[in-house]
Amino acid sequence: MNIRGLENLVQTFYEISGMDIAVIDSKNRIVARRYLGNRFCALLHRSPQCLKMCEQSDSLRMSEARTSGELVTYTCPFGIFEAIAPIKKNGEVVGYLFLGMGLEDGEGCHAHPLSCALEHLPHADRGELKRSIDEIPTYSRERLMAYAEMLPILAEYIENNNLLEGTSRSIGQLTKDYIKKNLSHKITLADLSWNLHFSTVTLTEHFKKEFGMTITEYILQKRMRKAAQMLLGDTGLSVKDISEACGFADIEYFSRSFKQYYGISPSTYRKQVKDEGGKEGT
Repeated sequence: MNIRGLENLVQTFYEISGMDIAVIDSKNRIVARRYLGNRFCALLHRSPQCLKMCEQSDSLRMSEARTSGELVTYTCPFGIFEAIAPIKKNGEVVGYLFLGMGLEDGEGCHAHPLSCALEHLPHADRGELKRSIDEIPTYSRERLMAYAEMLPILAEYIENNNLLEGTSRSIGQLTKDYIKKNLSHKITLADLSWNLHFSTVTLTEHFKKEFGMTITEYILQKRMRKAAQMLLGDTGLSVKDISEACGFADIEYFSRSFKQYYGISPSTYRKQVKDEGGKEGT
């Protein structure tokens, strides 16, 4: 599997369109993705009912694309434009291209997703939902369809260049790859489950079996090592800047975590190790 080739492809498309695009393999695992954040979806998926609605919608349309072998365009249960195109090899479907996170421009285009969300989440923060919907880019119907109709072309390119061929990465490695790409952001098991299309139980069990540590332990390890490297660098960044770059929104929590991991505070570590002329091994 040519992961770099797939990632370059989705990155280029994202830069052109600004829309969420993902490559999904035959086991429904996301192997390459570029997206704008999906804050609206993240809010919805706090509700098991809403998450189930989205998963069922995606599954139904994916089945439709697999059966027809053609591009399928639709709106999700909450009014977001989406499209799925099958990727084939020798006539068999071996994966999918997924396009989403766009609203059709027009009067009331933001009101419909809000009303749908509030119908299923009556106690949700209306202001927070509205702000998340306002972040979703809007397009004319013609432009949405033009972007969608590029998917079969990209699918053919993936097929002709064998970008989906080869041994699939393990569940543990897929998890590591996601963590590496998102280390500077908040990462929850729910995020991992949604983006990798596995249950949290499956993810945690496979990761522990494969690497001998929990996902949470691994994330902390990566963040602490990244923080140590940054503290020793000549970037001029403050401890607060480094904590944010390592995925900590709260500098006090970062400092406590760092001290528990290394035995000294970040500031003391920076001064002590530099004074000794040492380097953190990773």
